Amino acid sequence: MREIEKKIRAFEMRLQANMKEVFCPVHLSLGHESVAADLHEVMQSGDWLFSTHRNHHHYLAKGGSEEKLWDEIMGLKSGINGGFAGSQAVVDPSINFHSSAILGGLIGVAAGTAMALKLNNSNDISICGIGDAGTEQGVFWESLNFAALHNLPVAYICENNGKSVDALIEERQAMPISSRVAAFGVTTFNNVKVAIDFCRKEKKPVFCEIKVNLECAHINMATMLDLCAHTA
Repeated sequence: MREIEKKIRAFEMRLQANMKEVFCPVHLSLGHESVAADLHEVMQSGDWLFSTHRNHHHYLAKGGSEEKLWDEIMGLKSGINGGFAGSQAVVDPSINFHSSAILGGLIGVAAGTAMALKLNNSNDISICGIGDAGTEQGVFWESLNFAALHNLPVAYICENNGKSVDALIEERQAMPISSRVAAFGVTTFNNVKVAIDFCRKEKKPVFCEIKVNLECAHINMATMLDLCAHTA
């Protein structure tokens, strides 16, 4: 296991062990570390990374502060966003990192950022991390079409854990994701490094689907409800 994977996993396991000290919704990324590690190895400092409600692994892979992330989740003023963002909406402009609690909330922003990078003749790219459920949002297909039409340097990295909460993907989607994406003329991959390199070199949109196994509950809400029940 690579050092960045160890760092991410250790952070998440420590957070999981201290969950009763947390009073905000938390989506752990246990089982997703390898995708973040691949991104860590190919991202450049000027690249933009847009993440989801499950974002700790992305933030740490982008070079974010482990201490400030911990403090943010704990609701402390010393957190990245003063304790107001919690776990789901971490923003760190100093490293071009944004996340959102809204499912698919930054997909359109990632495409818009890619357009700005293109207009500025930048060598940096826009990276959009999503889950399989994120592809069920209309904004994903609208942004994908826009990116394909204008040849935008945006890489959609889909971490497919096969679930939307507890609803299995075969219960929700009639066709594989990558085959539908390819119909837009967007090149698809199943290797993060190859996808990012292609996007950077060709300055075109790419879609990379990686199958992962989430090794924890979808969200920590059960722990929070249990804590509330004992303190009511």
